[in-house]
Amino acid sequence: MGAGPADPSFRADPARLPETRSQALRLLRAVTAGPDSYGPGYERRTPYESDPADWPVLGADCVWRQESLPAGVLGSLTRYSRLPAGAGKGEVRTAATVTVHRTAGRADWEMAETLEEALRCPDQQLRATERISVLNSIGAGYGANGNTSADDVLLEMGKYLNPDLGEKATSYVWDQVRLGPVTIAVVVEGGAGYAQGDLLAAQARSVAAMETKVRSELGARK
Repeated sequence: MGAGPADPSFRADPARLPETRSQALRLLRAVTAGPDSYGPGYERRTPYESDPADWPVLGADCVWRQESLPAGVLGSLTRYSRLPAGAGKGEVRTAATVTVHRTAGRADWEMAETLEEALRCPDQQLRATERISVLNSIGAGYGANGNTSADDVLLEMGKYLNPDLGEKATSYVWDQVRLGPVTIAVVVEGGAGYAQGDLLAAQARSVAAMETKVRSELGARK
């Protein structure tokens, strides 16, 4: 990533940046989106939170698995929400992930790795019965392709297949942004009967809410 200059609208206060895992966890719990961030009707899934000591890794076989946090990461937390099926439309599933890196450079490297993963594995196994396919990705540094809010932005779209939600593939949308050493990501899956624009709107609301919280927690005081 790093295609453009750093976001001039956000400047982290070094004194407010987490330096320990416990400080990172406090930040993660304060900013990671819950169901109220997406819109009316969303609720918690079970389990609701991931283990902040875990780190998702995409193997050479294009299968996701959990491993221990790498040395350059202080913590990572995911919260899972859902919009139940109703009114002739299928269930929508979401996951919001915030990761605190030790340095902005390491966070930038995560963004680059995420972009590379979609190119390397356009079809990926998420869990035993969940898959995503025909992934397309685009990344933009600050000032490029309409990105005026973050140091870096990455958007992925593709198809999501989960037999629990029906036999037909539905939409998969992923948005990830970086503010200094913090990355924010939201995935929205499923939702048979929903237009892709509806899913993107819910995703945008949650990303914007988390960006605002990160700026409030870590931004330099004027």
